[in-house]
Amino acid sequence: MGLLESLCNQSFHDFEVIIVDDSDRSRRKERMADIDKTCSDKLKIKILRNPRNIGLPLSLNRGVSKANGDIIVSTDDDCIADKDWLSHIVKRYKSPKIGGVGGRVVPIERDALWLPTKTKRTHLVGRLSWDGNVISNFELGQKPVFVDFLSGANMSFRRELIKKVGGFSPIYKGNAYRFETGLSLKVKKLGFKIIFDPNAIVFHRRANKGGCRVNVYDWNYWFSRNHTLFVLRCLKGKVVKVFLFTLEQLLRILRHQRACPYAKPKKWHLVLQMFIKGLLDGLRTGELTSNR
Repeated sequence: MGLLESLCNQSFHDFEVIIVDDSDRSRRKERMADIDKTCSDKLKIKILRNPRNIGLPLSLNRGVSKANGDIIVSTDDDCIADKDWLSHIVKRYKSPKIGGVGGRVVPIERDALWLPTKTKRTHLVGRLSWDGNVISNFELGQKPVFVDFLSGANMSFRRELIKKVGGFSPIYKGNAYRFETGLSLKVKKLGFKIIFDPNAIVFHRRANKGGCRVNVYDWNYWFSRNHTLFVLRCLKGKVVKVFLFTLEQLLRILRHQRACPYAKPKKWHLVLQMFIKGLLDGLRTGELTSNR
């Protein structure tokens, strides 16, 4: 069952679907046309086609600008929503203090639920560490908790707040790493709370190609660049935190540990090269934008 089919079966019915087509492939455009014909009788669908590839943050901003609802909910094209997904999200907004709501992202690997390895920090979900690192654990959370940020595959915010903070920042390019973290922190700075509801579930059958997915070497470049920019733009004590991030990631690479969440490298020297390149570009871009 695909994403749109799962949206057809939602227990909550008062919503519209906005699909932003950021692909420049003609076959993808034909597929979008087929989707429109197939699902238009079941869902209120708007398809927005970008004239060129503009990346995830700007595509989301375009979708937000065309949305009619007060709550913007986002997921990925390779996800499947639980039938009560939207119901659980919407009910959390009864409190005016809530600015964002998200839920579990349960991975599906080889057509079976993937059981993640529990760590010492399993109880922490969506938390920003003192050193600037993030603790996700969105697949593991079992209790409703207030969080620092949400997963891009399962997140929602009040539309007025997205617009108030200037939307999703286009500075996070490539794999768009940290784009949702940056916006979440801006919403919190306005005085609103962000909550994780473990009952608001999407199942993630991770695709290896398309969208923001890049090869393992490019992933390390964008990971390094975007995280560096995130620290420089959003956090205090940025010099120390960039240094600690650099040290930690260099040790990771030298030990040949987790180079990319969906691929394994064969050439670790290229992983190191791309990480350093991303770090330097992030520092350079951060310096340029801070002077504007």
